Amino acid sequence: MDNKTPHEKIRLQDLYSADDILSTMYEQGILDEDGVRLIMRKKHLQFVLSHHEHKIWQSADGRWKTYITDDESGKRKQISRESREELEDLLYDKYLAEDEELAKKTATMESLYDEWVEYKRLFVSESSIKRHRCTWNALYKDAPIVKKPIVTLTKAELERWLLGVVRSKNMNNHQYISFTCIARQLLDYAVEIGIIDTNPVDKIRIQKKRILKPEVKGPAITQVFMEDERQMLIKHAMEQYDKHRDTVQIFTSLAIAFLLYVPLRRGELVALKFDDLDGNRLYLTDSYSHGMKCLTGRLKDIEGWRAVDVVPPALDIIEKIRQERIRLGMPTDGCIFTVNEKYASLYSVLGKSINNYCDELGIPRRSLHKTRKTCASKMHADGVNDLIIQAQLGHKDLRTTYNSYCYDVTTDAERYRAISASLA
Repeated sequence: MDNKTPHEKIRLQDLYSADDILSTMYEQGILDEDGVRLIMRKKHLQFVLSHHEHKIWQSADGRWKTYITDDESGKRKQISRESREELEDLLYDKYLAEDEELAKKTATMESLYDEWVEYKRLFVSESSIKRHRCTWNALYKDAPIVKKPIVTLTKAELERWLLGVVRSKNMNNHQYISFTCIARQLLDYAVEIGIIDTNPVDKIRIQKKRILKPEVKGPAITQVFMEDERQMLIKHAMEQYDKHRDTVQIFTSLAIAFLLYVPLRRGELVALKFDDLDGNRLYLTDSYSHGMKCLTGRLKDIEGWRAVDVVPPALDIIEKIRQERIRLGMPTDGCIFTVNEKYASLYSVLGKSINNYCDELGIPRRSLHKTRKTCASKMHADGVNDLIIQAQLGHKDLRTTYNSYCYDVTTDAERYRAISASLA
C-alpha cells in the first residue's frame, strides 16, 4: 500500500523545469550572467563530446590526443593539446564553427523570418510589424520559394516568383512596394549576418507602367465629407454635446467636432493634453497606438513631432472641455478628451459615434480618418499652400498630401457655375 502523501509523490523536477530553476537562481543573485553562460557552455560541450566519434586519450608524453576529419582532404587527422580541457575547447570551437556554417547553408527565408522581425522591431513601429506579418501570412508563408536555402536563390528565380504574384494579384505600386519590401529587406538581413554576399532582389528591375495597375484616387464622395456634410456633422455633434451634459459622452461629441476643424490622427487626438496647447498652436509629441494599446511617445512625422494650428472654433471646443471638467470635478492638467486615461475606450467609441452621426443625418458613412482628408481638401480648395497643408498633416512627402488627401470638394452646382463662368 502506498502511504505517501500527495506532496511526497511530487518530485521537484515535476514542479520546476531547468529553465525555471536557472531563472530563479539568476533573479536571486545566486548566479550572474557569466555563470549562466558557463553552465550553458558546459552543457553544450557535453553534447558535442557525446557526438565526437573518436576516443580521447592521454599519450605517454602527457599530451591529450584525438582524431578529427580534415576539412580539405576528408581524411582522419590527429590533434593534440597539453591538457584535456584545451583539447575539449578545440573540439567545441571546431564543431560550433561547423554548426554555424551548416546553419548558413541551410537558412531559408522562412527560417530567418522571425529573427528578421525581431531585428526590424529596433527600427520601426509595431504597426509596421503587424503589416509585415499580414503580408507574410497572405503571400509568402506557403510559397515554396521561402523554404529553399537562401544561398541557392537566384535573381531569375526570385524575379519570376515576385512578378508572378504581382500579376496574379493585379497590384498597384503601393501594394507592390509593400509586398516586395519583405523579400528585399529579409535578404538584406541575410547579407548583414553573412549568409550571402549580395542581395539578388537589388538586381531586379521591372517596368512598372506596363506591369502595375495604375493607382486611381477614389471618388471624393467616398473619401471626404463635402462642405455641407461637414457643417451638418459639426452642428449635430454640438447638439449631442448639449443633450448629454451630465455624462462623459460630451467629450466624444466635442472630439468629433474638433476633428472636423483640426487634421489630427485619431491616436493623436486621444493622447492630446492641455499642456500641448500654446496659444493657437498644438505641439504634438505623443500618439496612442491602438494595436500596441499604449502611448508611442513618437509621431509618424519625420521629426517625431509637429506643430498644428488650431482655428478659433476648435480653440472654443478646448475651452468648453476645460470648463466642463471643472464643472464635473475632473482634472484639467492632463488629457483633453480622454477620461481617466482610458485611451482605448475613447479610441474605439469615436469610430462608432461618427458612423452613428452619419446614419442619424442620412449621409453616407466615412471612417473617422476621413476627417483628416476633409480638413486637407477644404484647405486646398480655399487656396492654402500645399506645403502648409503637408506640415499640418505631418506627411514626409508632399506627394502623399496631394495624391491621397486633397480632393475636389466642390458640389456639382458649384462646378457647373465655375465652368460656365470660364467657357460660356
